[in-house]
Amino acid sequence: MRMNRFLYAVVFGIVAVGAALAVELTGSTYVNVTSDTAAQAKSKAFNSAQRDVIVRVLRQYANSEQLEEAVKNSSNEELLNIISSSSLDSEKISDTTYSANVSFVIDGDAARKWLEKNSVKHWLPESDSVAMVVPENMVVVNATLLQPISDWADLNAVARGVNVDLATKKIVGNNVTFVVPDKDSAKFNSALRTNGWRVQQSDGGLKIWK
Repeated sequence: MRMNRFLYAVVFGIVAVGAALAVELTGSTYVNVTSDTAAQAKSKAFNSAQRDVIVRVLRQYANSEQLEEAVKNSSNEELLNIISSSSLDSEKISDTTYSANVSFVIDGDAARKWLEKNSVKHWLPESDSVAMVVPENMVVVNATLLQPISDWADLNAVARGVNVDLATKKIVGNNVTFVVPDKDSAKFNSALRTNGWRVQQSDGGLKIWK
């Protein structure tokens, strides 16, 4: 049997969108696979690329080790359930080789449910919390998270400590935007500083980081 070869170069983009679409995460990868037949090569390329994209994209929002283990233990069909769409470009097929640029869109809502089902720690928001609509009595907070999982957990712990609700509006990479009630902003700011966060006024809202 001819030895399978799987070579790929990956370029990923992460976007967060509002409204009813929840968080969408996109990834693109070039695949070049040789197997016994072109059909086998295409199947192996798609499945391998799908797993690679899921890990590389979602690890920015989840515990990497737990995520990799969950992907490893999940079937191709299970993982396909969190892919909302895929597309191909520059597809080339020979008798035994398949190559193409493959793009995937991971549905944030489906990914969040899959992560929770597999006990993977994460910070993906629910679909109803991502629309960027800010009432007048709310303050917008833009946070930069150097360590997304632990920093996000810390932010929520700080908020719970002063009975403040955080409503997530947008996530892009390591940046998360949420809102807090204006009446609670002073005590929340104080609690943030006490717990090692830096707080800066920015465009009518707050910018925070550690």
